[in-house]
Amino acid sequence: MTRLLRATSATLAAAVIVSVAAACGGDGPPSLPEAGSFAPGVCQTLAPDLIETLRLAEADADAPAEIKALARDLTPPQEKLYGRIGAAGEYAGDLERVTTAVGFLRLRIDAGTYDPALRTEVTTTARALVDRCT
Repeated sequence: MTRLLRATSATLAAAVIVSVAAACGGDGPPSLPEAGSFAPGVCQTLAPDLIETLRLAEADADAPAEIKALARDLTPPQEKLYGRIGAAGEYAGDLERVTTAVGFLRLRIDAGTYDPALRTEVTTTARALVDRCT
């Protein structure tokens, strides 16, 4: 009975370790989706600028000059996405969350009060919309 209990405990411990390692593992953010994997219609239209927003937000940019460049580089995709909110139908709310998150990030960078959590918010909102579209 003791051997069985020890074997069971060891098996459970190993399973927990493997699960935690799998959950914590990885070399960064998930890969960027291909534009062709987006659903036809609105999602296909949004794909290039959503992918670009994710690429920029997930890039390693920690130096002050890189952060300033991030704000500048996010402007074109944000403007394009914002211009498509009216035609985004069921995706309009998600799209508005993405463009708002980018806007707050850019404002805080320009004000000199950058907070990495804002970049995380851009990534989170963009990934949520990508997940809906793919």
